Amino acid sequence: MKNNILKQTHLNCILLGLYFVVSLQTKSFAQHIPLQKTLKKDSLLNSAPTPKKQKKTKLVRFSGSDGPYIINDSLLYRVTSKNRLTVSPFFNRDSIVVTIDNTDKNEFYLSLKKEHTIPETVYSLPEKMIVISDIEGKYDAFASFLYANKVIDENHNWIYGNGHLVLGGDFVDRGENVTQILWLIYKLEDQAKQQNGVVHFILGNHEILNFNGDHRYNRVKYVKAAQEISQIEDKKEAVKYLYSKHTELGKWLASKNVIEKIGGYLFVHAGLSPDLIEYKLDLETINKRVRLRINGLHTEDKITDFLFSLKGPFWYRGLVKTRFQYNKIKETELEAILKYYDSQKIVIGHTPVKEIATGFNGRIIITDVNHGNTKFSGKTKGLLIENNQEFIIDDNAVKTPLENELQSLKMGIEKE
Repeated sequence: MKNNILKQTHLNCILLGLYFVVSLQTKSFAQHIPLQKTLKKDSLLNSAPTPKKQKKTKLVRFSGSDGPYIINDSLLYRVTSKNRLTVSPFFNRDSIVVTIDNTDKNEFYLSLKKEHTIPETVYSLPEKMIVISDIEGKYDAFASFLYANKVIDENHNWIYGNGHLVLGGDFVDRGENVTQILWLIYKLEDQAKQQNGVVHFILGNHEILNFNGDHRYNRVKYVKAAQEISQIEDKKEAVKYLYSKHTELGKWLASKNVIEKIGGYLFVHAGLSPDLIEYKLDLETINKRVRLRINGLHTEDKITDFLFSLKGPFWYRGLVKTRFQYNKIKETELEAILKYYDSQKIVIGHTPVKEIATGFNGRIIITDVNHGNTKFSGKTKGLLIENNQEFIIDDNAVKTPLENELQSLKMGIEKE
């Protein structure tokens, strides 16, 4: 019996030992799983996750001479060539210097206007008239073109006598001398009037964008100037401020027309949609409605909404091409527009072409070309209408007859 008990006790010890061994192995295996999970996270086995790159805040700086900006008729701001914004509460209104941001550091002087008058909508055809559009801040191109064709002298003074200069819109945005170009036009306008000449500034879509604070096409230095001068952090509201009644240039631009008729020519930046004549608007009414909205006095009505829409005179490209919003205008539709406004031709910019071109047997003339970036490049071109004849002229004073439509079509339409 004793031996049996010893055997049983021995057997129990063996079984108990086996239990502990099995139990220990089981527990060790159970610990092995989290160990492997830990190792999978170890940087020695797998590279650590790449930290997200922090967005760098782009430091916006001034970039070259800019201005002046006349604010509330009492303060003159300008950016110096050393990229410093200065302000002066005392300045001579009859002798304000404008410095160009270019290699030659050109400059000119001007006097501020005593008032801003609304231009006429309809004019007689002069003996000589030059048309250019879509300069977009390119001072060297614009100034050399005017100088080569004897519109201005070397001191930026008007010498074109009783001639007319038609500016077909989009003189702002993209370039480095937007403010300076506006001041040059501002100056020439008064000087031309003294010699019985006329400077016509037709508003384009980019002028309208700036009135609305849309700064997508502005160089950053202009947005910074707007923020610093207005003390408004919001970019849109700051740019709107610089093109508002608070500034001299804003008040002046707000007085301009969107469409004018000179002789048998209609001048408009983008084009005229056949839908326009359904509203039965005369040219004067179109200008008045646009001007009211620009000045914040006419904001909600169907007709004015149309004028600012993609089919309005600032944006419509249907005189040249088909767009996804509409087809190219038909000949009968164009004839209806010309008849309604008692005109023979429409002169536009806005749609880029390789060369100044015509369409619809010369009834459409397109002037938006890729102007040069330097003076006297031969690439900056405009239209000359002289003694009822039409010519292409460039910034080297080269003058060639405006070709017929077949030749113009060979020039092709530029990609936007």
